[in-house]
Parts: sequence; structure tokens; C-alpha cells
Amino acid sequence: MEKSLRILGIVNLPWDPRLGAARVWLELSEQWKKAGHKIDKFCLSDAFPKPTRSRALSAWRQAIFPYRAARYVRRHARKYDVIDCLIGTLPFSKKSLRFNGLLVGRSIGLYLAYDEFIRFSRRQWPNQPRGKFLGRLFYTFTSWLLRRHAGRAVVHCDLLNVPNEEEKRSLEQCSASAQVIVLPYGLNETERAGLADAARSASERLTRKEICFLGMWSVRKGSRDWSETVRAILDSVPSARFAFLGTMTDEQTVLHDLRISSNESIRCLTSYDPKELPQLIAGCAVGLFPSYIEGFGLSVLEQLACGIPTIAYDVPGPRHILNTSAAELLVPVGNVNAMTDRALEILRLKESDYSALSGKCRQIAQQFRWEQIASDTIREYTTALAGQKSGNHARAAQTVSV
Repeated sequence: MEKSLRILGIVNLPWDPRLGAARVWLELSEQWKKAGHKIDKFCLSDAFPKPTRSRALSAWRQAIFPYRAARYVRRHARKYDVIDCLIGTLPFSKKSLRFNGLLVGRSIGLYLAYDEFIRFSRRQWPNQPRGKFLGRLFYTFTSWLLRRHAGRAVVHCDLLNVPNEEEKRSLEQCSASAQVIVLPYGLNETERAGLADAARSASERLTRKEICFLGMWSVRKGSRDWSETVRAILDSVPSARFAFLGTMTDEQTVLHDLRISSNESIRCLTSYDPKELPQLIAGCAVGLFPSYIEGFGLSVLEQLACGIPTIAYDVPGPRHILNTSAAELLVPVGNVNAMTDRALEILRLKESDYSALSGKCRQIAQQFRWEQIASDTIREYTTALAGQKSGNHARAAQTVSV
């Protein structure tokens, strides 16, 4: 039996399952506790208990979060064998943190890729709102600070945990000292069963013709591409519907970006309880996920578990999920026509062909289970800890012999 580990999870977001990054630690924590490990967390709301609605203050809190996280670690370092933290939240040496265990930096979408996308998006969509001068100056500074934290953090980590092979290659190029492992994300058995059981019949879905998107409404997630997609699909299938769920913004913003005045064919939900998701997407026929940068893509996995064929841009996260078994659901990044054409093809499938594709999607989702991923993670951490202790003993022996 594996030795019980004492693990501290650190993330600069509230401990909220509706937030994709925090959800990773929440899911792993639940599985690790079941296996007998001791799990604690330090998150944004632990560092700053008083909530705020100010975007500027929220950005500043994230930027200075590492200093409060470091203070917490220094006080409690001896209690833990492993610190599993979001890359950038502990940009300090283990010596300065007074921590002798395994320091793991976890990627939930690599900062290097996000920087590259920001530069690309400014060239691609130069008309993005830029705000007032002082605001731009402030956000430029906080963004720089977050990037600097991330760059410094990878140097001090013993192990880097990423969700796809592309991120592994990127980090290996900039951090020669730390080992990089690839472990995906998943769904737990309860989530997967709930999504599969809620799925409507192929006949009902193809008759309803509803297309869904799960995720925050943002340029990175493809908000600038949806207007053309919606227009092209409605031109070919006037009875089609669209569901935008978990947008984190109001319906009017979505409709404005879609350039649609009427919302008869649009269903928009700012946020939802994760337990509501199966019923929210049960009748959807197709999922679209035009995200330009994605560490993994839990929402893609959720739709696949519900048997919804989900078309995504061919970027690292969705590629990791779909490339082996359903590469036909990947389309070139930014190719709105390809995504639209593939969606229309699926809407026009025969019921038997749609049922077969739907079953294939559920099979893909079954490969990504939090239960197994949590176990694999503990095995990797235990091996790394053993190697670390062995190295420490060897160095101590050399010192004595000298």
C-alpha cells in the first residue's frame, strides 16, 4: 500500500468548482482523501477573505498572491510532503520557503502559450476595447508581474505537471532542471454517469438541432468567431438553436458580439451549478469549442460524456482528447468554415450514424477518469519523493566522507 502523503494545493483563484482551474484541485483532493492522503489548500479567498467585485482589485490580488502563499508555506512547511501549486503562485526557492518536500508546479494552460496568444489576438483583432490609459498601464504591469512569477517559479520546482505533450516540450526547453510529467484531467464516475444517463435519443437531438458551447465568453475561447458561425448555420438550417452556457457575462454582451438583435434561437446562461449540466445539455446535438488556447478542455470532455459530438480547434488540449480516436472532430485553428461545415454534416446525419458517433464520444470520455488520474499522480509524486530523498542521502554521505 502507498504511504499516505500530506499535500498542500495552492491556486490563486477561489475554491469554486465552476472555475476550471480550481476544479482540478477540488477533484484531485476528493480522490486523494478517499485514498487516505491528507489534503489542505490555500486559495485566493484564503489569502484575501473579503470578497470584491472590483476587476482592478481582483487583478492586483492575483499579482501579489504569491507573497501571501509564501508566508503561509513558511509557517506550515513541515506539515507537508508535497506542495502542488499553480505555476507562478510560488516563485521562490524551497530554501527561502523552508520546505524540504516535493515542490510541484502544475499547469492549467501554460503561461507561455497565453503570452503568445495575447500578441496574436492584438494583431488579429486590433479593434478590441483597450480601456483608459491608466487602466491599460495597470493591467500591463499586473500581467507582466504574473508572467515574471511564472517564469521564476518553474526554475524552483522539483517537478512540473502538465496536461498535454506540447506543454511538456515547451517547459523542457526553458527549465532544464525540473522533470516534466504529463497527466490529463478527467471526470469522476458520478459526473460521467449523470451526463450519459441524461442524454436524449438521437432522433430527439437531430430534430431539436441545438448546438452548445460551454465556457467563458472571451476572445481566447472564440467569441470573435461565433458571429460568422451562427449566421452560416442559420442560413443553412433556419431551425437550428444555440446554447451558450457558463459565459460569465450577460446575455446582451453575447447577443451584441453575435450581431443578433433577437434571441429566439439563442439560449444563454451566465453561470450554472455543475450538477445542473446534464439536463442543460441533454438535448443538444452538436458541441462547438473554438478555443485558441486550452490546456486540456474539461468542457469538451463533459459534452463527449453526454454523447455530444464536439468539434474543436486543433490546439493542444482538445487534441490530447480527440486526436487518437476522433481526429475528424478537430478542425484547423481559426477556420470558421471548417467548423461550420463539420457541424452541418453532423446535423444532417442519419439517426443510426449519429448514434454510432455519439457512442464513440462516450467511449472517449471513459478514458479520462479522475479516479485513475489521481492514483497515477500519487505514484509519480511518491517516485519523485523517493528519488529526492535518495539524492539527499547520497549528498549527505559525500559530505561526511569529505
